Amino acid sequence: MTARPAKITIVTPSLNQAKYLRATLESVWSQEGPFELEHRVVDGGSTDGSLELLRHFAELVATRRLSVRCRGLEFHWVSEADRGQTHAINKGLAQASGDVCAYLNSDDCYLPGALARVVEEFSRHPRADFVHGDGDVVGEHGETLWQWLSRPYSYRVLRSYHWLWNDFTNYILQQATFWRRRTSDALGLFDETLHYSMDLEYWLRAGARGLQFVHVPVKLAQFRMVAGTKSLSAPTAFWLDNMELFRRHNPRALPRLFAFFHYNHERHGGQSVDAEAELFGRWAGAGLSERERAKLRAQSVRGALLARLLLASDRLASGDQAAAWGLVREGLTGRATLVAEPLAWAPLARLALGGSRGQRLTGWMSAAARLYRRRRYGYRYAERRAE
Repeated sequence: MTARPAKITIVTPSLNQAKYLRATLESVWSQEGPFELEHRVVDGGSTDGSLELLRHFAELVATRRLSVRCRGLEFHWVSEADRGQTHAINKGLAQASGDVCAYLNSDDCYLPGALARVVEEFSRHPRADFVHGDGDVVGEHGETLWQWLSRPYSYRVLRSYHWLWNDFTNYILQQATFWRRRTSDALGLFDETLHYSMDLEYWLRAGARGLQFVHVPVKLAQFRMVAGTKSLSAPTAFWLDNMELFRRHNPRALPRLFAFFHYNHERHGGQSVDAEAELFGRWAGAGLSERERAKLRAQSVRGALLARLLLASDRLASGDQAAAWGLVREGLTGRATLVAEPLAWAPLARLALGGSRGQRLTGWMSAAARLYRRRRYGYRYAERRAE
């Protein structure tokens, strides 16, 4: 068995988060255990009082007036313009000296005992590259909104999308994820072309390389969801990044995934045509050949038509059969072969049955979906609530 990790580096990217920054800092520094801590705050040029707070705590650490419960604390901070959150994280990680690394955003927190448990798990699993746990999603004032219960790592599942499971199958809680520094040496840093899904891309890159994840079914962190943060910016905010990840890691599934891309943008009141233009604009600058882009365009066109059939299901659920028929005609007029697509079978069957029989089929399918979610995903939440 390898030696217990001796030092942990935590990087905190921050920009105008003075309201929550103190709680974040204290959640790191209050960790107790047989390890040293290196905390690096990379501020993007805050103007809200964050810098005064950082100076104050830096003085407390320098003069040893801050009581710590680990074997030692190093605190480093910088405030300067950067290219965004991912760049800030990379700046901190590039200077990391710990055996184990992680990043914690300036409105999130670790729970008591989190780092000691992480050190214990890395010691117990010397071949593990990552350790990831569970946590709570909290609101502005720290109130629990819901539990985030991760699952054991699966590269196959992580690179997929399942509308019956969860919005995107990035079930790993970033705030509760840690990795050995040797992993960063092997994988490199986070992809700065991604603004929302840089964490998911890192987990996928690791899985593609065959790196080992160990899941600890223990709450390690709190993920704060507050209006104005990236996570709540729009229901479809992550789709552009994630379509690029699907292209890299699951290209065979792109025809089906384009259907959900268009469906979700339309469903949430956006313009899928505009989103498609932005997506292909990104791909135009990504070095793809014209042949590759032409193939992607064809897949997107097919997906947009299939999305009409998915939207027809929503209209049927709301009782608007006329609108549902109109959407089905739009989809099938554009591509009649969509009748062979499994995603199209449900709305077509409901429309074909019509009336009460169609409503009964809708009820049976809804019950089956609830059962699927409970058995494949929700069962862990139910078990943990009962504890």
